[in-house]
Amino acid sequence: MKKLRQSWLNLDHTVLHAAPLVWQDWLSNPHSLTQLIADKTQSTVTVEVLSDCRQGLLADEAALFGNSIRRCRIREVYLCVNDVPVVFARSVLPTSSSTGVNRDVLQLGSKPLGEVLFKKGKAPILLREITEVSGLGWGRRSLYQLKGHPILISEFFLPELLDQMK
Repeated sequence: MKKLRQSWLNLDHTVLHAAPLVWQDWLSNPHSLTQLIADKTQSTVTVEVLSDCRQGLLADEAALFGNSIRRCRIREVYLCVNDVPVVFARSVLPTSSSTGVNRDVLQLGSKPLGEVLFKKGKAPILLREITEVSGLGWGRRSLYQLKGHPILISEFFLPELLDQMK
């Protein structure tokens, strides 16, 4: 998705406070986003899979993996509340990160990736960056480690999320 080719900034106190107050907790929360949405909206979160296939990485994504990975599994989804998309998410799953002990990520279907990533509590975050994309909104991307293997997840908070809050 070309819209994601934006300037990402490492998340720190100064960068976070440049974001609108309403999005700061969403951008910095280290726990399962799916669970946070469910808690804040008091609703079930569903996943609408937009695509799930092997493809090339964007240049800035490849750089986060040390340019050692060119193609991998890319999964793009909407997280929805009451059938309304509230988050757009793009997951980059290198082949080495989705085999053996991590094969659960190959069988997600319409389940959120967070169910695998946060199965045993908090997943280690190696890197967290934020950005604002015109026409899409504020987003964060996190490089997680799942059983010793990297997974990159970019999440964009759509304005409709605020409409679903209880």
